[in-house]
Amino acid sequence: MSSSRLTLPRIYTCSDSVNMVDYVDIDFSSLEITVAPKITASTSEDINIFISDITTTTARINFSAKFVGDVYYTVIGFS
Repeated sequence: MSSSRLTLPRIYTCSDSVNMVDYVDIDFSSLEITVAPKITASTSEDINIFISDITTTTARINFSAKFVGDVYYTVIGFS
């Protein structure tokens, strides 16, 4: 019988208020993950967003236009 080790995900959740920006750089280095994470994001307004430049410590949340409002994001990774 072999034993397997269960690894639970590490989760970082945050929000930022922004004013007239095209993107927000986020830092989740406190997670201490070893592979690129999955990141979800949403905003307080109806605007297109996408995530780019994902590393094990940082990423960029891009907006389709200059954005004023709140951005909410969750980073999920494994160490």
